[in-house]
Amino acid sequence: MWSTVTASLGPSRHEAAEAPCDVASAAVRPLVDARDRPGPIVVAGPSCLDRLTDRAGRCAKRSAVLVADETVVRLGYVERVLGALDGLDVRVHQVAAGEPSAASVDTAADAVRDAGDAVVVGVGGGSALDTAKQAAVVAGADFGVEHYALAANPLPAGAPVVAIPTTAGTGSEITRTCIVSDRHGRKVWTWGDELWPQLVLLDPVATATMPTHVTAATGLDAFVHAVEAATGRRRGPATDAPAARATHLIVEHLPGAVADGADLDGRQAMQEAALLAGMAIEAGGTGIAHAIGHGLGTLAHVPHGVAVAVGMAAAIDWNTDGEPAPFAVVAEALGVRVTQLGDVYRRLLAASDFATAVGRVGTLDIDPGELAGEMIAAENQPMFDNSCRRPDDSERHVLATQTLDVWNELARSAT
Repeated sequence: MWSTVTASLGPSRHEAAEAPCDVASAAVRPLVDARDRPGPIVVAGPSCLDRLTDRAGRCAKRSAVLVADETVVRLGYVERVLGALDGLDVRVHQVAAGEPSAASVDTAADAVRDAGDAVVVGVGGGSALDTAKQAAVVAGADFGVEHYALAANPLPAGAPVVAIPTTAGTGSEITRTCIVSDRHGRKVWTWGDELWPQLVLLDPVATATMPTHVTAATGLDAFVHAVEAATGRRRGPATDAPAARATHLIVEHLPGAVADGADLDGRQAMQEAALLAGMAIEAGGTGIAHAIGHGLGTLAHVPHGVAVAVGMAAAIDWNTDGEPAPFAVVAEALGVRVTQLGDVYRRLLAASDFATAVGRVGTLDIDPGELAGEMIAAENQPMFDNSCRRPDDSERHVLATQTLDVWNELARSAT
């Protein structure tokens, strides 16, 4: 039986020390530099948009296509980005709410082609960033995005991408994997070095206007990323450090970010946690909660962060009971025993008012057998296989049933 736990999250163990600033503004500091590792340059801080025109200039581009989700446009943050792009010829391509479809990615790719030699600036949550990243590469050839789904064909070289996340959760800004729904409604993925942005700007102001349910769902998505990367079969030193730090930051800062959207320090910490969790899944992949969550996405088209967070709630005790050793890294980071991780996670859900995010979707009427089948669909098999504990057929059905029970109980508790 699912139970909502309302006890405190426990004592804070925040590490206050930060790396010294080595750029012009003390409010901006580089976190990751592509000169030292593969992947994008990452700059964080309330003044980080000052770097936008510099980077666009170093890409030798005089024009930009700004791919932004409709919420970001409506709430006005796009105007802040347009101001930072002063001097470039900018076209705004607005994408609808919801996860990217093949049609929406191909339409965005057309906009990039029409702009000619341009830098693509993705602004929004993971869906907008995935749209921008995929559109930038798809624009480099004559095929639509489905041609590249599930790594069926190599990605072409595309336009350079700057990623400005307005949510703190998906880690899309730092990963080479993108999500897209194909023409049949299957939630599939694309993958390749070509999908890495050249520059990532973590502006805490960008997340300050997020609704609380989005803050909760995206923050929990980052927590699931970190836990699954640290405990999956591909785990190792490259997953442990970023995942441990990310889980610690999320437990410490997510409830406060949900409660007070104007807390820029908390927002910045959550952005860094999401990026670190994204780095962890780059190295280690995800697991059973994502196989469950993607199954829910295919069957009910529910938001990704909400789906995987419920998947984790359904599976965490089963995982820690059957394969406790891989969870030691996460437990140590949170200052608890492995056997306590399920309770820690349930307290985090309660403290983040996660039920409200589930309640916005409502109850689900899905056959557990269908969900159990989707967990091992071809597009979800890599996540299923990477899980530290892989369920047999009977256990898959139990986990599917538990997932739907958790979902519906949370949905009912929110009404």
